[in-house]
Amino acid sequence: MKMTKCAAAFLVALLSLSPAWAWSGKVGWTYNARYPISGSVTVAEGLVLAGDSIGSLHAVHAASGQPAWVYAGTNTVVGQPVVSGKTVVFVQADGTVTALSLPDGAVLWQHTPPAESYAADTILDGVAVGDGRVFFVKGDGKMAALSLADGKALWAYESKGGLRSAPWCADGMVYLGEQEGVFSAVNPATGKRDWGGGAGGVINTPASDGENVYFSSWDGTVQAVRIQGVVPRWKAGVGEPAVTSPVPASDRVFVGTASGKVAALSRADGSVLWTFDTQGGAVPGAPVFAEELVFVCGGQGMLFVLDGASGEARFTFQAGIGINGAPAFSGGVLFLGSADGSLYAIR
Repeated sequence: MKMTKCAAAFLVALLSLSPAWAWSGKVGWTYNARYPISGSVTVAEGLVLAGDSIGSLHAVHAASGQPAWVYAGTNTVVGQPVVSGKTVVFVQADGTVTALSLPDGAVLWQHTPPAESYAADTILDGVAVGDGRVFFVKGDGKMAALSLADGKALWAYESKGGLRSAPWCADGMVYLGEQEGVFSAVNPATGKRDWGGGAGGVINTPASDGENVYFSSWDGTVQAVRIQGVVPRWKAGVGEPAVTSPVPASDRVFVGTASGKVAALSRADGSVLWTFDTQGGAVPGAPVFAEELVFVCGGQGMLFVLDGASGEARFTFQAGIGINGAPAFSGGVLFLGSADGSLYAIR
């Protein structure tokens, strides 16, 4: 692992940063995974976790970029690895769910579907973890729950309209976006639908802030629903299909669209405050908000760093040939995975 000779040159300051911002946009280290980083990045316990296209999960020391361990899988890692305590759970596209020891990468358990059921058990996105369970959606239109302790199957929730996005576990519920424009709150203990609502298109992975749950849809709408009493708060449009999970942060909600735009909506009433066009196709992962900045990836492999208040571009960074998921921000550092096999730490 070493800093690529040209990485620093690609990082271009578009506007001067306020002294209040600690993040400077300098590349600290580059790790070479050799194969395309295929999903989103996670940071926990001083380790950066990212999966690649051949099924390996890489754990890299956040401070140095040196490898802690690498787990060698057999199929593309999808979605984002999730950490619960000292356990990291990740999924591969063929339906394999694996739980590893976070400190050393040792296998704790593995859930592997029968080989003949590949199509039905294909996992379409990442996992959610909570309430001692692991939740994920499959190609057969079901959301499955496994025990976090030993990987045993607990229940399956069957969607009438199909599933395509990872669930979200929070507030004592599992929130799920469904293909036929339905969002559902499912009891994590029983797998039974408790409440829900609808939109006019496919709904992405939801998000919540403890008071409200937010849903974005391919019909171009974003909704906020108050959890207590299931009270609709607002429903707003962003003008085109929303393709990422909504991100509630500060007084705003950020979402990416199918044509490469990122929109900032008021958390209070859903009004659109600004939009920014990455001009690179669908936004591949949910925006990240930190240090009063919005980090969003374009489909052409460009990272854009925007002023959270105005939406103005502050930096751009060219990350190889493409980006397949969302970055992660921790300890004043942005960690970004690229389809060229590189993992970057940008300070």
